[in-house]
Order: sequence, then structure tokens, then C-alpha cells
Amino acid sequence: MSKPLTFPVFLLLVVSLSFNAFFVFDTFKKNTVAEVVDGDTFQLVSGKRVRLIGVDAPEYDRCGGKEARRRLTELILNKVVFLKEEKNETFGRSLALVYQGNRLINKIILEEGWGRTDYRKNSQRDALTSAFHKAQENKLGIWSSLCRAPSGQQSQEVGENGCLIKGNIDKNTYKKYYHLPGCRQYNQIVIEKDIGERYFCTESEASAAGFTKASSCP
Repeated sequence: MSKPLTFPVFLLLVVSLSFNAFFVFDTFKKNTVAEVVDGDTFQLVSGKRVRLIGVDAPEYDRCGGKEARRRLTELILNKVVFLKEEKNETFGRSLALVYQGNRLINKIILEEGWGRTDYRKNSQRDALTSAFHKAQENKLGIWSSLCRAPSGQQSQEVGENGCLIKGNIDKNTYKKYYHLPGCRQYNQIVIEKDIGERYFCTESEASAAGFTKASSCP
């Protein structure tokens, strides 16, 4: 037969359980999302700013930016999240795989088309890459007509204002070029508005925005 707990032992047990409960509650509270900054970055109640590793959502003022932030807000605002594989970023943010319950938020944002993958090394990189390509194939989010003008055709934006000059950003060098109708690569260029590509009405307008005439133009 087990002996009954003495009062000091019982008191110690109560204090220990209370401390553990407080610690768990405090941890949950600190891991609650207080603010969503944009489609890939948010801030916790603790003050920590976190970015979804492997995800590059559009800037808020670019095509798809508002929609990406709205979706991330729906998924995590005022909810408790758990961070895995945290890494410190140059700008003082934490990069992490972010879970809300058993859902990987990084993957949801990519598979719904609200960001590009940056291929950073993490245990879920293959799953994130697959989600990214799936969204592209299914033309979801920023890959839909919301932010894409089909190659060889005028987009709805062009039809509204008559602008035909394509402002394109080289993905390798990040240099900005503009292409006129008649330039060799004009029909192959797809305007990707989420990264800042756009149509211009005049060459001077394109130049003022930092784009230079492509060498493939006559």
C-alpha cells in the first residue's frame, strides 16, 4: 500500500504543476501571431519577427502582394504557431518552417500560388518546391491572369491603356530591360507583375523607371 503524501510533498507537487502550467501558457502566448507584415513575414507577441523559409511572396505594393498578405493573415493571425529549423537572417528576422497545428504554412502559401520558392536548404525543400511547381502548372495565385500577361498576347491591362512596351527583369542579373513590339524576343516575354515587371506606353517612361532598351531590339 502506498503511503499518503505528506503536506510538504503535496505542496511541492502543486507548486511544480503550477509552474509547468504557467511555463506552457507563457510559451503559447509568446508564440501567438500578433501581426502579419506581408505574404511571407509576421511578428509574434514576443516581438520576434519571422519569415517563412523557402517562400518569397510579392511585395505588398506589387501584384498579388495584398492577396498573399490576406491569405497569410487568415492562416495565422492571433493563432499559436510553432517554429522549426530556425535560422537567423541578416535583417534580424528568423527564418523558419512555420506550423499552425499540423499544417505547414510555408507549403500552403506556395501551393496556393502566393509566392515563389527561394530553394533555401531545409528538411521540407522538396515538398515546398513541388508545391511551387504545382501552383505554376495550375496557374494559381500570382501564376494566374491576375499577375500574368500571356506571351505573344496583349493582357487586359494593355487593352485598357494601349501600352505595348514590355518592361522585363533578367532573373539572373536582375537588370531591367524594355522590349518594343518588333524586338526579337517580344512575343516570348511574359510580364510577371509580382516581381515588378510592367507595361510602358513610351520609351521615356520605361527609362525613367530604370529600364534600358534590350539589345535584341532594332
